[in-house]
Amino acid sequence: MSSQAARQGHPVQYRFADFLLCPQQAALWKAGVRISLTPKPLATLIVLVEHAGKTVSKEAILSAVWGGLAVEENNLTQCISTLRKTLGEKRGENRFIATEPGTGYRFVAPVVTSLAINEQQSPVKTDDPLPQPRATPRRWIALLVAAACVCIAAAFFWSHRKVTNGTAGHRSVAVLDIRNLSKDGSEAWLAMALPEMLTSELASDSRLRAIPSDDLVRWRSDLGSTALRSGQAELIRLAQRSLGADTFVLGSYVVIGVCPDCRIRVDLRVYDASTGGSLATIIDEDGAPNLLDLAARLGLKLRSVLGANGALPPPSWPAASAMRHYAEGLDALRRVDPTSATDHLQTALAADPGNALIHAASADAWAALGYVTRAKQESLAAFQLSKSLSSLEQLGIEARYRISLQQWDRAIDIYQKVFAILPDSLEDGLNLARAQYRGNKNADASATLQKLRQLPKPAGNDPRIDLIEAQNAGVSRDFVKTRDYAHRAAMEAKARGARYVYARSRLLEGGAMQTLRDPDFLAVQTDARQVCESIGDRECVSQAWRIRGNARFFQGDFTEAEAAYDRGAAVARELGDRAELANLLNGLGVVAESKQDWPAAEKNFQEAIGLKKETGYNPSEVQVQLAYLYLRLGRLRDSARVTEEALAEARKVDAHEDLGELLFVRASQQRAAGQLAAAQRSAEQAIEELRFSRSNSLPLAQAGLSSILTARGDLANAERALAGASAAGSSGSGAIELARAELLFAKNQFQQASDEARRSADDFTRARETGSAAMARVVEAKSLDMLGNAENAQHVAEETLRTPGLAAEPVAVSWARLTVWRLTDQLGFRVPPALHSDIANLKDPELSLEEDFDRAVRAKRAGMGEARQLFRELANCAADQDYLTISRRARRLE
Repeated sequence: MSSQAARQGHPVQYRFADFLLCPQQAALWKAGVRISLTPKPLATLIVLVEHAGKTVSKEAILSAVWGGLAVEENNLTQCISTLRKTLGEKRGENRFIATEPGTGYRFVAPVVTSLAINEQQSPVKTDDPLPQPRATPRRWIALLVAAACVCIAAAFFWSHRKVTNGTAGHRSVAVLDIRNLSKDGSEAWLAMALPEMLTSELASDSRLRAIPSDDLVRWRSDLGSTALRSGQAELIRLAQRSLGADTFVLGSYVVIGVCPDCRIRVDLRVYDASTGGSLATIIDEDGAPNLLDLAARLGLKLRSVLGANGALPPPSWPAASAMRHYAEGLDALRRVDPTSATDHLQTALAADPGNALIHAASADAWAALGYVTRAKQESLAAFQLSKSLSSLEQLGIEARYRISLQQWDRAIDIYQKVFAILPDSLEDGLNLARAQYRGNKNADASATLQKLRQLPKPAGNDPRIDLIEAQNAGVSRDFVKTRDYAHRAAMEAKARGARYVYARSRLLEGGAMQTLRDPDFLAVQTDARQVCESIGDRECVSQAWRIRGNARFFQGDFTEAEAAYDRGAAVARELGDRAELANLLNGLGVVAESKQDWPAAEKNFQEAIGLKKETGYNPSEVQVQLAYLYLRLGRLRDSARVTEEALAEARKVDAHEDLGELLFVRASQQRAAGQLAAAQRSAEQAIEELRFSRSNSLPLAQAGLSSILTARGDLANAERALAGASAAGSSGSGAIELARAELLFAKNQFQQASDEARRSADDFTRARETGSAAMARVVEAKSLDMLGNAENAQHVAEETLRTPGLAAEPVAVSWARLTVWRLTDQLGFRVPPALHSDIANLKDPELSLEEDFDRAVRAKRAGMGEARQLFRELANCAADQDYLTISRRARRLE
């Protein structure tokens, strides 16, 4: 009855388990609560439920859900994964959706179909989540540098694999694919495990060079649905174009019976890569508990066919009870799903806690989630347990351990040894070059990459060579070279169909273009993000949204910047990448600060700091932001607390740029407290650290030091501090111009001081730094007053006080109010009680001295006898406190 109603166009609804699916409403309910599902997963569920009990081909689902658009199969895979989580399926249960390998999917739960009731009221309660909010925009130039130096994922840099054997002139082999021909998909994990095991068996012989499993997985991912549709001849043709191997292995397996009492039959064919001709057929089978023995026999037969006879010690695979979860953990890692990978690998470790390979993979998973400390622990465990592995495998695991500790020299030594043994191994050469550039051995990295270019094609023009060269140039801040090499890498990757490398290269290219202010950077970054989305590389998608947010931020489009950061944060939360989430929250904090949403800025910064600490990363870069925020709000005690905590963290890891910025924050705090000598020392130390790290924040610190020296009356050195200081961007330019205006005012060059202060205020206004812009306007107003242009001075001061949002910055607003009072024509020299109370509460010695100076000026202008005494007392008090410029001004007017 119900199916007939559906065919006749009547609205129907479907019940299964605790769920109610209403296609007409495009809604899924559970126990009266509407479940949040995005359109594509919901449409996929409707297709499957409407054909419950029947296998729906992947092509049919793609056609029904995507309307015939050209999309990759990975989009469907992600939808199925989302549905399984939403329906509460536990791993391996298949209570609702069963996978039919190579064919499609089948909805297996009992479904009751009925007519939809029009009067049915939708429950009001939903579980729709609220909107969820690493270049970090703490300085605009620093952020652009970070955009150009986008780091590729750890899984891409340091592939979790065994070191491949093989020397020049020896046979190379790639295990392309082993398909599951079983009717039951419950043992589909073997399609991942068998290629991994056979690749390891082949790599264990020094007479052969096996293409690493990671490369093959990425190659198949780049092919997308093409790989599933292709026959063996087509796969061989595609592999000839991309993989540097002269022999290919293809095959299939069938599971007979019900596991664990089942038997596994494996059929392999060996092909000549150049001709596509068959070299041999290998068939073997065994019981599921003997999987490792089966793989060893297949490996022995394969090596024999390839001319490498002789038995070898068996690889140190996980125990049979752990093998499935180990294989599924590796697969999840390669799909950039570290949360799922961690779950599988923890289960594998529970079954075989002494296996080095599981610990090594677990280290990768924790690192991908951003848990650096946990990743280090797993790397150490893998290193300590690696004695049972071959010497090359031990070296590979130790190198990874040294990298986790950032012991670059030791990691470089290890990779140099491996590369010397295997000079034609592209992977090991790439690992060496990565370690060299990460260890600041930039010339050595370029030399290694040049050696790799001399390898025969396709290895010699592998796009990753140019990609690493681009990253190496980015570390050296040669962004033209970064852009050019990244573009070359992208074009070669595109020619090979290597979409993963293409997307990462384009992302780096777009970052460099953004730094170079190339107007086409956004189109390149968008292209990169869209490719990342199409292949399901969510880590790349999250980074791309962050970079887009950076771009929008510096274009002054804070709404779009916030939206981009929010989208990136949502992906990072879904992925479980807490380190990337911290970076995005930092961006959201800066946007909130620019919009003067102080509570949101504080909340985002605090959450980012918490995530950095939780995951073992240095939080000092975000603490710099929070300390600046507190300083801007006049919360000196909070600012000092955060600064001292951050300084301790930054010193632990020798983070020179963070140290420099924090020391400059401390200098600002000390100046606000009237400790000018200490402030000068801190500013000088900040300049040393920032100069050492070649930081783009150096001009800001130079401007700050100049301002402190001006206040102390050391005008010659104040001028020297500004010599050569220049900054790109409105904020940096504004700071330098303000310091110069203060110096010109102290030198009685009031017209120049007024002009420079006006330029500074305009730059700060463009940068949305309201408090700094107000301080520049105060200098402009005082300069105009000293020129005798009191009317314009008063106009500037009053306009400053009316600046939207200034009331939230107590220090700047007090300076502006005091300047307005000084310029009014009201009688008397006593500061209004409310203003005097606010100034006293700020406990800012310089502001208090300025209050006394303005009182004396008003007394003098009114012809009051107290003026001279007021100036004399002020001059002495200012000199005692080291404010010699104010003291000299008072002496001149005494």
